[in-house]
Amino acid sequence: MASSKQTGSQSEPDARLFIASLEKGMRVLELFNEQAAPLSIGDIADSTEMGRSAAQRYVYTLHQLGYLTKDAESKRYFPALKLLGLVRGIHRHRSQMDLAYPLLQALAAETLETVSWVELDGDDVVVLQNFAGAHVTAVNLPVGSRFPALTSSSGQVLLSQAPASQLVAMYQALAPEVRARFGSRSEAEVVAIFRKAGKDGYSLTEKNFAEDGISVSVPVTDAGRIVAAINVSTVRTRFDLAKARKAILPLLEQTAREASI
Repeated sequence: MASSKQTGSQSEPDARLFIASLEKGMRVLELFNEQAAPLSIGDIADSTEMGRSAAQRYVYTLHQLGYLTKDAESKRYFPALKLLGLVRGIHRHRSQMDLAYPLLQALAAETLETVSWVELDGDDVVVLQNFAGAHVTAVNLPVGSRFPALTSSSGQVLLSQAPASQLVAMYQALAPEVRARFGSRSEAEVVAIFRKAGKDGYSLTEKNFAEDGISVSVPVTDAGRIVAAINVSTVRTRFDLAKARKAILPLLEQTAREASI
């Protein structure tokens, strides 16, 4: 689960204004981002590292407010449909993404691969719009999927203009298993990846979403400011890096140009 402390993009919270109990309640909801199965009170207590009694109070409150549903037989909890109202609120304020909808749909139809609209959220990227690929072996990226920004092609274009100090801080905050994806690269070499993405205007990575995955991303801009990335994800049985760069990238770049304002 992504940490609520945004090391790469936000300063330490002001203790005079920060409501710790609200943060704990949000941690409970965030658990369901990665957990497909319903969760028990014990599961939630263990995952949030809060006491069972505290977890039970937060879960009870969220259940009473209608944000969690309780299975009568198993006594486990899962997200309620009321949360979709929050999603609708997010989409109402994202007219640029809405306008790009038919462009992404057309790109997915032309490539037959998974196409996503991705934005930066702290140290993660989050999929906000997705068109699944037509192949049985298509990469699955449901709306709401989150990934570490530094190791994803979308994150590399979204952060291509970020200060080196921010990138280094994000790199140092990565979990060891995620940092290992950079291999033996130094911090300066990691920063160079983002500078190259900025210079090239795209990023192409392997193995970020699946063991044999290929991911290509191009930035979307608003008055020159990078606000999102459009991503095409495929597998190496259909595209190697060279073929993806030749066949997918030009279509992706054209879509991003049309989506930018």
